[in-house]
Amino acid sequence: MATLLQPDAVFEPSAVLGQQALLGNISRAVLPITTKAVRMSLKSVFINRIRELGKGEIQVISVVTDGVSTEPIQLCSEVYQKVKRRTALPIGPGGITLYRTQADGKIPPFLDYRILVIELDEDTRQAGDLLDQVRQDSQFQSFRDSLLQVTTFTAPQISLIAAATDFTLNIIAKLLKANKDDQLFLLRGSFDNAFDDLGVGFGEMSQGNSNVTVKYQVEAV
Repeated sequence: MATLLQPDAVFEPSAVLGQQALLGNISRAVLPITTKAVRMSLKSVFINRIRELGKGEIQVISVVTDGVSTEPIQLCSEVYQKVKRRTALPIGPGGITLYRTQADGKIPPFLDYRILVIELDEDTRQAGDLLDQVRQDSQFQSFRDSLLQVTTFTAPQISLIAAATDFTLNIIAKLLKANKDDQLFLLRGSFDNAFDDLGVGFGEMSQGNSNVTVKYQVEAV
């Protein structure tokens, strides 16, 4: 699917780990069957550069899709005002939960996610109801309904999960009238429990560019 915003960083370790595991070079990393849920949390966002000095209205948006939860496409949006360059956003010591499994102890075989940091042009009050507008979109609802019908996780289902994430991000970009100039950082990522234990083994991960550095983590809970 064509995306309106292009990622600044891509982290999809299962693509490499899967090949190495099939060759017998490494062992597969799978979460224990006793794991009840996983949580992805945003630990910190450091703003190194912004476009408009003195304005600094920043929005952090995430889309995480799993195909097993009661809400298979989970959204999060936070707005920060008067952000100065070379400062950390006031996220707090506990971080922000971007995703948590909602499937009665069923662990998703696959996670697909996007983390977007943008500088706002529109009034922040308009940005506040962004997620409601996304959820009300008929095509978003169609993707959601299709994901709720997923029972196996082969290539077509994984492609559907990724397509749902990309489509949701496209809706967000259109609603915010976002473009490359507004985009400070976009991370595209995915984890596969068959090879990388849904990212749990990586601990706290850091991704960024010259504008922004984000730190996030997936934990078994």
